[in-house]
Amino acid sequence: MMRNNIVRRCLALAVALFFLSSVSTPVLAQKPDLLEKLGIHAGYTVDREIMVPMRDGVRLSTAVLRPEKVAGRMPVILIRTPYLKDEELLGLKDLVSLLLQHGYILVVQSERGTGWSEGQYQILAGARNDGYDAVSWIVAQPWSNGKVGTVGCSSSGDNQILLASLNHPAHKAMVTMCSGTAVGTLPGVSSQGVFYRGGVPQLGPWAWWYALFGSDRRPQMPPGISDDERIRLADLYSLFQIPSLTFGKPLGSGWQEVIDKVGNATKELPSQDILRRAGAPTSDFDRLVKLEPGDPEWSKRDLLRTGDRPRVPALVVGSWYDIGAFEQLKFFGYQGDTPNQFLIMAPTSHCGMFRATENTLVGKRSVGDARYDYYQLFLNWFDYWLKAAKNDVLQRPKVQVYLMGANVWKHYDSWPIQGTSQKRLFLHSNGGGANGRLGSGSISDTPPTNEKPDSFISNPLDPVPSNGGGCCDADPAKDQAALELRKDILVYSSAPLQEGIAAMGEVRAVLYISSSMPDADLAVKLVDVSPNGEAFNLYDTILRLRYRDDMTRPRLMVPRQIYRIDLTGIVTGNEFLPGHRVRIEIAGSNFPLFERNLQTGGRNHDETVPQSATIKVYHDREHASYVDISVAPANVDTLVIK
Repeated sequence: MMRNNIVRRCLALAVALFFLSSVSTPVLAQKPDLLEKLGIHAGYTVDREIMVPMRDGVRLSTAVLRPEKVAGRMPVILIRTPYLKDEELLGLKDLVSLLLQHGYILVVQSERGTGWSEGQYQILAGARNDGYDAVSWIVAQPWSNGKVGTVGCSSSGDNQILLASLNHPAHKAMVTMCSGTAVGTLPGVSSQGVFYRGGVPQLGPWAWWYALFGSDRRPQMPPGISDDERIRLADLYSLFQIPSLTFGKPLGSGWQEVIDKVGNATKELPSQDILRRAGAPTSDFDRLVKLEPGDPEWSKRDLLRTGDRPRVPALVVGSWYDIGAFEQLKFFGYQGDTPNQFLIMAPTSHCGMFRATENTLVGKRSVGDARYDYYQLFLNWFDYWLKAAKNDVLQRPKVQVYLMGANVWKHYDSWPIQGTSQKRLFLHSNGGGANGRLGSGSISDTPPTNEKPDSFISNPLDPVPSNGGGCCDADPAKDQAALELRKDILVYSSAPLQEGIAAMGEVRAVLYISSSMPDADLAVKLVDVSPNGEAFNLYDTILRLRYRDDMTRPRLMVPRQIYRIDLTGIVTGNEFLPGHRVRIEIAGSNFPLFERNLQTGGRNHDETVPQSATIKVYHDREHASYVDISVAPANVDTLVIK
């Protein structure tokens, strides 16, 4: 969210941590006033713990921020969240204040099974129907003008996309940010809410998320109590006793203890028992980690699918270093000619776009002045759609994306960008010696002739450690140089560039490989290497090779047989400057970001005895392995953001 909000959202907004501390704990001190925290001192009030009924009878805890004296009917902004409502609003503090001052009512609602809402929690369960019912409830209120907008980042962004798929007539506009996890299956992507990449569970991020936020058993208030008693109980009992945190600062001991336990549990096998070993409560993770990406159960979950057609006017805001950037851009591309869809891509981490400064740092990588007046844009957007204001908010480029490296905003008419070309770079090495960055691996636009394959040993008991990427690290861009000394990473680097390469879009790899075992993973990372040797990761992907043909039809390999492997999942907006080098890393693991493959050909999630595999990457005349980099057209003006 806005200003140091990632841990506020991804760590401090927990609704489930109370379970890790046994039960709800009495709070004797007076609950601080929300409006005071928001910096709103007079003229407004909060109607708290309104229990809004859904179509199945489940009631959801809802708060309404409004003027003390409502003069006529007003437009409404809805936020639906699995996190604490107060923390959600505080994460959007500046925007909330701006919207209230400009004549909006705000409604924030806890998803079913979260906060003091009734029902059982499952990630995004009810995002469509519950969201639809919430909008219907809003427009029936005497203070509503019948027009509803939605806003939010991460899970509250996902909620909007799924609600929009039902196209409620009162849902007039949305601002959905870093919401790739709403995507289940669309053309070119089958990541089931970003639970997978290439059929490999994204183990690290989801394990700690479910440990902190994902419990499916939570304390609830008894039915039949009065509204007054409900509010007093909500003040008396806190769902967790960890102070609010801001991203980039030390974690409270309670949070860190949970995260450390999950991290240690992730190192052990089998992967299906990670949260049990960590002492976390039961959650959906315990089941999801046992599924395959093509399991029919996924189709029953509230995720966006091919055939869904959201037509709600949308500002889609993302980040190049977001865990779901690939999926979010696939969603925007899928929308195609749907009217009134606009894209902004910032050079930051998950929901980190609001922290951009004159010298925006992503980890230790400087990406320049990436500031953008999101607040004013959002206000103008809602004014146009909910108040019929005559402004120029639609007179803007359809696509605005930040080009890292060059450190400028660019604008285009579509995504994928029309006029994009492909820069094909072939893999080479001298005598099969691409192991580590000190080896002979290289990439160039010259096809290979007669070259020996490169090989490495993938040992699940000594996996290649993750270094950057993922979610929701404040520093997703990290120097890879030390890691690249490992011999189980093949490293292919271009010569220092004479001219820059403006990579904008997907990066695909076609690799010819063989393995000594019936299954293995291929992890690929795109890296920008500066003249001083710093090697910053841009994005990474992975593929479980049993899914090389289709995510719904796994097929094991014949050991030592050569296969063509197509890898997708990498997207970026980065100019490799003159003097820099383009680098590709290939390994058999990226752990704990991704679950390690035990390489037996078995179910993996319940196995404890791994096998090492010798993996070969071929680059000869008949097996020319290469990467294709999408390069933006050069005749596009730089956009000056004021």
